[in-house]
Amino acid sequence: MGLFIIAGLAVCTAAALLEFHMETKRFVVTRYTIRSKKLPKAFCGVKMALISDLHNKVYGEENERLLGAVKREKPDYILIAGDILTAKRGEDFSTSVSFLEKLAKSYPVYYSFGNHESRLKEKKEHYGTMAAEYERAIGKLPLHMLHNQKMEIRRNGDTILIYGLEIGTEYYYRFKPYNMTGNYLNKKLGRANAEQFHLLIAHNPYFFPAYAEWGADLVVSGHNHGGIVQVPFLGGLVDPKLRLFPKYDKGLFQERDAQLVLSGGTGSHSPNFRALNPPELVIITLEKE
Repeated sequence: MGLFIIAGLAVCTAAALLEFHMETKRFVVTRYTIRSKKLPKAFCGVKMALISDLHNKVYGEENERLLGAVKREKPDYILIAGDILTAKRGEDFSTSVSFLEKLAKSYPVYYSFGNHESRLKEKKEHYGTMAAEYERAIGKLPLHMLHNQKMEIRRNGDTILIYGLEIGTEYYYRFKPYNMTGNYLNKKLGRANAEQFHLLIAHNPYFFPAYAEWGADLVVSGHNHGGIVQVPFLGGLVDPKLRLFPKYDKGLFQERDAQLVLSGGTGSHSPNFRALNPPELVIITLEKE
């Protein structure tokens, strides 16, 4: 009898592991509605697709499945919250560049780097010319790069401000806590204008309180991959800093008057494993409160 129980458990475990591995090969569409008193009238009903942590992942030939899902949602803008590639010496990032090229031909794309893109730049002694090659490739595309910069998005006479925050890789180190304040963001991005709607693309969600203090109205982030394993009633299991049950795993969060839409990631890497936590394409609809 004991052997049957052990065999049954072994089969169930193998089936679960296979299912969790297969979970990385598909994605879901997750939708949020963000309401703000500061949103200009012309932006009511605007849809934005958020893609983060793709990590060179390909869904179908030339990413046709992911591109098809974006097309069906009919977004007005695309937000890229970093880690489109994986920082690995010798890694081929041509599929990611091709994906960005196809997006930029059809939609206004706003892109801010994550820790993987920043690592290529900061650690040239390890990655060689990869950063320069990547930036040269995406520099040829008709997309908007935001390296600690802001741009205006104009629509029917109204305007919102969009920022891209790129922080140093030291803010991602494990076991080394780094604090961030709104003053740090003032130096990086300039002071926020309380009268205008501010959309901040910030790859690392850990510093959301500082983003709110600075004056962001909507923050879009990624990085934490949804905690890799979603534990029922408890949320994500672990973040990249190896903290258990992080406060920010994925979903919608509130701090002061700011809202955070945190993607669980559109791809995976190291480990290429998820449980009850499929990759996602996030769709955000803006509305006036």
